[in-house]
Amino acid sequence: MSTLNNENEFRVTRSRTKGSDNSNTAQESVVKSNDVVVSSSRLYLGDVSRQFGIARPAALPTTRKRPLGESANARLTNSRPEVAKAKDVRPKTAAPLAPLQLIPHRLPQKRQATESSTNLVEKLHHESDEESSTKFKKSKRTDYEWQDLDEEDFDDPLMVSEYVNEIFPYLHELEQKTLPDRNYLFNQTQLKPKMRSILVDWLVEMHQRFRLLPETLFLAINIMDRFMSVEVVQIDKLQLLATGSLFIAAKYEEVFSPSVKNYAYYTDGSYTEDEILQAEKYILTILNFDLGYPNPMNFLRRISKADDYDVQLRTLGKFLLEITIVDHRFIGMLPSRCSAAAMYIARLVLGKDPVWNGNLIHYSGGYRVDDMKECIELIVQYLVSPVEHDEFFKKYATRKFMKASIICRSWAKNFVNDRKDLFDERLLTEKINK
Repeated sequence: MSTLNNENEFRVTRSRTKGSDNSNTAQESVVKSNDVVVSSSRLYLGDVSRQFGIARPAALPTTRKRPLGESANARLTNSRPEVAKAKDVRPKTAAPLAPLQLIPHRLPQKRQATESSTNLVEKLHHESDEESSTKFKKSKRTDYEWQDLDEEDFDDPLMVSEYVNEIFPYLHELEQKTLPDRNYLFNQTQLKPKMRSILVDWLVEMHQRFRLLPETLFLAINIMDRFMSVEVVQIDKLQLLATGSLFIAAKYEEVFSPSVKNYAYYTDGSYTEDEILQAEKYILTILNFDLGYPNPMNFLRRISKADDYDVQLRTLGKFLLEITIVDHRFIGMLPSRCSAAAMYIARLVLGKDPVWNGNLIHYSGGYRVDDMKECIELIVQYLVSPVEHDEFFKKYATRKFMKASIICRSWAKNFVNDRKDLFDERLLTEKINK
């Protein structure tokens, strides 16, 4: 028993000694210099303890930065009493855990900043949407009836119905920038319209032999025309230009592009693989690598939406639309206008009534019959005249394309012989079928 009592007394004496040492250390840690108080405690640990509800001791004043919203006078008045109380600091037992407390002077400020920035972003988006919508709405008259057919595709991610009203206005702007010079054939010293027709017909044959997409042919001829709008081409380099243009277009549009060896073989050894690759580099350099050409097939598919994607109409429309790239008289015409004119004639050939209505006006980009008259008349003139592009005619005379070239040419001759009006108002309406 005596041993236990001695041990207890020793523990009590040691605890008192440590308590007195701690009080002396706390008093020595406070240094006064020109009324500035410096604490040796780690400040960020104190902040963490506050967030987790751990009560702080009768805190020693610190020199942390004054938070926003706290006045300087309040800080000065509160600092001196705390210094005076710091002399009487005594070790105390740990207080029980308090409920979780939030820092009042920081959290509202963060929430307020987030709300204001969100409101600002929403406001900017709202203003930009209003500007873009008014910009496109004012450019076209909308005094016709049309149905919102895009609502049916809201669950189809491939149709991107939520973006389509922004995509096609952008394509209409882009087609203005990628048009070739309408009169570039007259600026070429050695190139004539007949030479271009022969070159394009050979390009159609090569495109058909490689079984490429329709978009590839449209882009290849656009690249070739834009290049000749700014560069004078010698006759002996025309075939190389056409080959390089199709080579570039196939890389851009196709999933599996033919090898350069195939192009070199198709030219019957006129050009080597290195020459085709050098031509590719030179063409892209002249065009500044700008291949963002809004393909006419995109506009044709958009118009087909207003006709329930009729396969026969689409096939005839492809043939009529391809006329606008093989004939030099269509150089410089907007692809969207040519697509609308092709669909108009295709409906006329199949006897659709009405030929042009409000839905077709809307989904063609706002084209009325008066806007397409020049293009429609040129297409009909091409159909009536003798065959100029043999390979192009043979391509669409097959069963694969429903013999579209034969049907359209026979219709055009009969239509002109009967002296019918292409723009009969009885076939037109700005309303929709109920």
